[in-house]
Amino acid sequence: MLRKPLPGEPLPGTPPLGRARLVRIAAAAAALALAAAGCGTSARGATGTIKIGYFQGAVAGPEAVVAARKDLAAKVPGKIELRPIDSGVAGMAQLRAGAFSFVAGVGNPPFTGAFTSGTDVTAVYVEGIDASGLAVDDKIKAPGDLRKVGVLVGSTLDFQLRGWLKSQGLTDRVQIASFASEAAEAAAWKAGKIDAVYISQSFLLELEKHKARVLVRSTDIARLGYAAVNMLAVSTPYARQHRDVVQALVCQMSKAEALVKGPQADEYIAPAAKFVGVTPADAIAATKTYPYIPAAEEGAWLKGPDGTAATGKLAQNFKLTAEFLVTQGRAKSVPDQARIAKHIDPSFWDKAQSGGCK
Repeated sequence: MLRKPLPGEPLPGTPPLGRARLVRIAAAAAALALAAAGCGTSARGATGTIKIGYFQGAVAGPEAVVAARKDLAAKVPGKIELRPIDSGVAGMAQLRAGAFSFVAGVGNPPFTGAFTSGTDVTAVYVEGIDASGLAVDDKIKAPGDLRKVGVLVGSTLDFQLRGWLKSQGLTDRVQIASFASEAAEAAAWKAGKIDAVYISQSFLLELEKHKARVLVRSTDIARLGYAAVNMLAVSTPYARQHRDVVQALVCQMSKAEALVKGPQADEYIAPAAKFVGVTPADAIAATKTYPYIPAAEEGAWLKGPDGTAATGKLAQNFKLTAEFLVTQGRAKSVPDQARIAKHIDPSFWDKAQSGGCK
């Protein structure tokens, strides 16, 4: 199950404030702390800690695989510290506040909503197409039987569900119940308060043990044009200051995704289970089938045929997502392609493909 993010902690090794400290020195220190939190660069700190917001669940994300393996983590210049988040919306808010500089696995609606509302954040790597599905009980035989569906509010799943309902002509016939966490919506379905729930793979596995049936999957909905994209997002000021860290994470996370699909997958997935909160067996089963983006397709997401981010698949996805957010009252307007492109940086992937990985 997903947990709430851990509260912020002071940097280790900070000396206690002496009795003779002048008030003006204390005030100056406080001002510096606030400035660091505001710019989002404090998440690495003087100790070299690299804090990453991440999701728990059955799937071992590449950030968890890297953190769990010394041979991969050693190639990142700093100590990786994973911080659990309940949703992409919460993760983006915490990134903006300076709790951490990276969010792994964030979906397109939270990311798009963040930059359209002023958060200076950049997508540097596309991890995969979200694995999720619509869980129903045995009373729901077809889409037309649906009456009330639960979904994580403002999430990539929300974007996909509404797109699918529109494609089925059910927008005005089905009530959408918005939840603040996937655990809450799963509990509501089990209690019979809703007749369906559109939820991520880790919860689908649990619900299937309670006799849930999957009516439609995210891969089916993606073919209709509503792709749920999961990315590695980084605070833009942090990325400018610590390009070496961002580059290393892109390199090692890409390598991790290849390894969990390879012949030694179990050896890489099992240690990561401690971070995602499931047994190694469950993590292995879920991660092996998770639809990560193949390396051969990564570049097309980050940039288009003309070599710019503005014409890539990710930019096009953000435009559709912004349109969705506007209809939901979560964004004021749809940004133009130039503004969208400012929040996508293909250079780290380009360097990774040209021998820039250790």
